[in-house]
Amino acid sequence: MNFKKFIKHIMPLSFLKMIQHLKAHRLLLHEGRSDLNRFYRSCVVSSRSNQVQMESVLIFYIHQIEKGFSFDTYQYGRGRGALSNLASISAKLGSIDTQWRDNALYKDMVLALGEYYRRHVTAGRDVSYLTELFDEATNKDIVASSKNEYPNIQLLLSSKADNATVSFSELTERRHAVRTFSQEPVTRTELEKAIVMSLRTPSVCNRQPARVRIFTDRQLINQALKIQGGFGGYDTPPALLLVTADLRVFMGPNEHNEGYVDGGLFAMSLLYSLEACGLAACPLNTMFIEETDEKTRALLDIPDNEVFIMYIAVGHFRESSKICRSQRFGINHVLVN
Repeated sequence: MNFKKFIKHIMPLSFLKMIQHLKAHRLLLHEGRSDLNRFYRSCVVSSRSNQVQMESVLIFYIHQIEKGFSFDTYQYGRGRGALSNLASISAKLGSIDTQWRDNALYKDMVLALGEYYRRHVTAGRDVSYLTELFDEATNKDIVASSKNEYPNIQLLLSSKADNATVSFSELTERRHAVRTFSQEPVTRTELEKAIVMSLRTPSVCNRQPARVRIFTDRQLINQALKIQGGFGGYDTPPALLLVTADLRVFMGPNEHNEGYVDGGLFAMSLLYSLEACGLAACPLNTMFIEETDEKTRALLDIPDNEVFIMYIAVGHFRESSKICRSQRFGINHVLVN
């Protein structure tokens, strides 16, 4: 009998389990610290932003301007903070990239700002706060863009009639985040059909950690989205789904992030399933700070052993819906050689 087997033989089982738990806890602390350090070294920090980080922040603020175009009633003057940030970041990118005005992101920015400019000028609104932010060349591009037709952001109900029978590639092209819905209630049967369609989503060793909760009470949805903080300006959706992952299915420190992977896979399957079922949907962020996490758990009775993946606002398509343009990168941006 070797020494390791001898120790196992003479030690009480409870003591050995305690040692195993302590080792697992120590390893989890180490791995968690390593993850946090890697994230901190890479995420956007204003004092050391590189081009990739700045371009990502630029996309964030372009999207804020675009979201304004999707409201039923346009809110003039909205987004001044985003405009200021766009000007600052664009100037920095222009100072480090000699070809910045040829960059696809610059063109996306100018396209959005051109539509912003057009709407305000057409309505007789003052735009001096916009033009004062940007240099002469950028302002010239913004004015030129304002004279062109902005890409269509209208989504028609008639375009969804054959969603259940089109190819998957066609379905992926049709799916958009929709934030406005018809007044028609969404039934639990409709939602369960989409959830059932998502059950074949892969998960680590088939442990299937995804959990889904359905909320249709308007007051409760309003409370949840007020805490979430990212759906302001839109009417309350008829239904709200909450996707979580149950941590009890995982086995060791090496799997401490697996719930987000498996839960994210399930959530994407669910978004496609909702689209196939002819339901409009919009994924909503649930990466909460501790206070927001605790408030949401208390409101919706979410146990500590589950982690939040995302909300999904769901409803029926209106005859016509306004959506964000949300330009996508090409394959060369994603495919790493």
